[in-house]
Amino acid sequence: MKNPMLAKVGSASESVFSGEAATYSGIAAKSIGLVLIVAASAVITWMTGYATPTTTTVTAVMALVTVLVVSFKPSLAGLLAPLYAILEGMCLACISVTVEILYPGILINAVMLTFGIAIAAGIIYSRGLVTVDAKFMRLTMIALTGVVITYVAEIVLGFFGIHFPMLHDGGIVAIAVELVIIGVATLCLFMDYELISRSVREGMPKDFEWYCAFSLLITLIWLYVEILDLLRMLSGRD
Repeated sequence: MKNPMLAKVGSASESVFSGEAATYSGIAAKSIGLVLIVAASAVITWMTGYATPTTTTVTAVMALVTVLVVSFKPSLAGLLAPLYAILEGMCLACISVTVEILYPGILINAVMLTFGIAIAAGIIYSRGLVTVDAKFMRLTMIALTGVVITYVAEIVLGFFGIHFPMLHDGGIVAIAVELVIIGVATLCLFMDYELISRSVREGMPKDFEWYCAFSLLITLIWLYVEILDLLRMLSGRD
């Protein structure tokens, strides 16, 4: 199974382009810029009183549509990545601040852990301690597919009144499942770093930096949400 994100590198590298090539500094700058947009969007949404469950639901759906569009049309990443960051900021505003009110201090801890894991994964990858080869990608994609199926099944069954409280009640099972999901998200970080590394090595167009930054942001936000949920569970057990 081939990672769809990395597949874009191969297909794009077959085309001839002129101009500057993608660089690590360029990708880093765009990634930081997108993260700042998410933070600013979340703060503004909360301060203006729009951090509501309705806003969270609507922006989450719009963000998902944005991801699907970019996955099929990477050339639109430069246009849609900032929009995605704004939508995610609006989506996360209600979730983050609500949890922070219930458990003071949890927000900053979730942010620090998210970037701590991302930085640690980056160091491990850069030192060659983890090789993102075909086997690594295949196993990660299988695990990711399992997580997605679980998410979808839970949503669909919820429409029929079937719920699985043990996955969210903060019990041992819920915490174990959350740790597994965080582990899968961390594995996806390694694939993001491989995407970035391969894009630079193969001299991808500079515009492709947006696609790399976009891919990394998706994983970071997913990781943050799962860590926030894990900390919520652990705080509730105190």
